[in-house]
Amino acid sequence: MQPTRREFIVTAGAIGAASLFSGPVALGSRLVRPARRAKGMKILFLGGTGMLGPHAVRMLVERGHEVTLFNRGNRDEMFPDLEFIEGNRIVDEGPGLKPLEEAVAGGRRWDAVIDTASVHTWVENSARVLKDAADHYTYISSLSVYADNSQTGLDETDAVATMPDDVAETITTPRYNMMYYGAVKARSEAAAEKHFPGKTMVHRPGLLVGPRDFTHRFTYWPARVREGGEVLAPGARDHPLQFIDVRDLAAFMVHAIEQQHTGIYNVNGPIGAGMTTGKMLDTCKKVTGSDATFTWVDGDFLGENGVAPWAQMPVWIPPAEGSAGFHTRSLEKAAKAGLKTRPLDETVRDTLAWFDDEYLDRWKETMVERGMEDPEFTFGGQLPGISREREAELLAAWKEQADD
Repeated sequence: MQPTRREFIVTAGAIGAASLFSGPVALGSRLVRPARRAKGMKILFLGGTGMLGPHAVRMLVERGHEVTLFNRGNRDEMFPDLEFIEGNRIVDEGPGLKPLEEAVAGGRRWDAVIDTASVHTWVENSARVLKDAADHYTYISSLSVYADNSQTGLDETDAVATMPDDVAETITTPRYNMMYYGAVKARSEAAAEKHFPGKTMVHRPGLLVGPRDFTHRFTYWPARVREGGEVLAPGARDHPLQFIDVRDLAAFMVHAIEQQHTGIYNVNGPIGAGMTTGKMLDTCKKVTGSDATFTWVDGDFLGENGVAPWAQMPVWIPPAEGSAGFHTRSLEKAAKAGLKTRPLDETVRDTLAWFDDEYLDRWKETMVERGMEDPEFTFGGQLPGISREREAELLAAWKEQADD
């Protein structure tokens, strides 16, 4: 069963003037916040307020680096002490890259740039502006970049996905056919290397998990197992899995920037003993102390009943023809370069703590504001996973088939 491709400033003079003040300064229609000076490297983070960004930014600051954020300012409250450059890489919306261009023209320089863009034209435009204003470019790509997932254990030299030039030219926002996701990431990597030849570090992570995972592609399992009872478990216990705690990726990013590493790295986990679907679910049960029991349901049966891997059964992709290599990419290169991954029980515990204390309360408040009384959060539907009702239906059908 082949899974679908995965899924999504002003001038330097003005900044100098703003840095004389202790708080945010409005200049025209743009907001410039003074930087908190720090020893170490000067880092420009394009974005920085999603899932990965906040973890990496905090680590950079804690290690004494000076971070500048370039983004739309939609989460302006997240890092009030950092220098902020307001802009928008969707060039036909707002100021576009002009504030960054003005900063570079005014003499601004950074030791390193971090780019998490999901569109190749954004990387092309940003790297072109910054090619003479920075010494190192980090791009966060994806393991989905690979064209072939049929073989196990392949490394960074494997071929990447491609797409027609006429299609690529039409992709300027994150709203595009996700069958091209890998090809878009591949073109993004090439754009970074084009403008920063020999000075680019490309990270190819797998599924990011842990705190701030608003996709809930991993959260489903700790939350569902914690509820206890009979849990539908997909495929078989020994099906291989790879994923990485977002904080481990952030730590490796910071380490690689400090060491000025370049090249392409598969960044996934765990490092060492292999992870399987069974180990993941057992760990969720151990950490939550639930009474969950697991009923293993054949992947073909799930497919016949409209239950897709990765979406309705998050994390899991069966090692079938065409997808056997997805969860078995070689991590040797990154491990030798310093990548370390934490124990899964820590990720499970911290994911649930974030889900309970930060996400769930905020979600309920939002639903109440929208007029919903006593809102109840559920997986399935528009979120990864399946509802408890659908799970019960499938388990009953599976047992009935087994009895025939």
